[in-house]
Amino acid sequence: MDSNRRFVNQQALRVIGLSRSGNHAIIRWILQQAPGRTCFLNCAEGKTNPYLSARPLASGLPYETNDPDFDWERERRGEWSYKDLLVYSYEDSFLGYVCHPLFEENHERWLGCSRQRRDLLIVRDPFNLFASRRRAGLSAVSHKTAVRIWKQHALEALGRRRYLGRSSLWVYYNRWVTDRAYRQQIASRLGLSFSDAGIDRVPETGGGSSFDGMRYDGAAQRMKVLERWKVYQHDPAYLRLFDSELIELTQQLERRSSPAAADQGEVSSAAGVALPVYWMQRQGESRRIRPSPGMPPQAA
Repeated sequence: MDSNRRFVNQQALRVIGLSRSGNHAIIRWILQQAPGRTCFLNCAEGKTNPYLSARPLASGLPYETNDPDFDWERERRGEWSYKDLLVYSYEDSFLGYVCHPLFEENHERWLGCSRQRRDLLIVRDPFNLFASRRRAGLSAVSHKTAVRIWKQHALEALGRRRYLGRSSLWVYYNRWVTDRAYRQQIASRLGLSFSDAGIDRVPETGGGSSFDGMRYDGAAQRMKVLERWKVYQHDPAYLRLFDSELIELTQQLERRSSPAAADQGEVSSAAGVALPVYWMQRQGESRRIRPSPGMPPQAA
């Protein structure tokens, strides 16, 4: 037996993000860059065995694999097959719930031994994210709670929280969807052979795009995913979601995700958020946006 086979998983990748952050698009893209046997467990619950709590995809199955001999019932019993890449995802979850000590204590018992464990945190700008969530009619998590989760994820991405491991990386969806070189960097950091396969596919899970459904499958980059906020720009309930802390975190993420913009002290226009950030700030003049406690008035 090859020495590598002492491990059930060559790489176990935990993916975390709010629903409608491009999670399934990015996961599908990762799977299509990955060589060898792959398995994806969809939207597991924290503090549980992902093989037991994963939720159905559009196929009706809670998993996706390229292994023709994959036996789901055996996997659920802990009789695992070898995998070059195991991906398991979480949505709409606070990081403390995902990274609970109970999971860490049972990781090998639930998922098998992994040569390498990585965390990947996906963050999308809040203006387009909450427009998509509103359009999709998501209600399992309130918008208010989703804002709190987004802020925690943003702080983690900025290095101001430490829930995830040292080998974690974060992906800014806005840049991922527009920048081929950025996608190539992500593939390299994950040890994948970059081909960019899957970048134009629209995942069927959740009905596809909140705005376009499956209409652009095969041409996903034609979707106006950075302009969703425009639909709700005059909606008072939508506007009330945004405070000065959220806007400031968005600006920081923009700078962090774009080295060139950071060097110049500017917000990246390529990611498509500079305009809504400016517009939201202007709305603050009419008190539609309330500064968060402790934030300077000029941040609104």
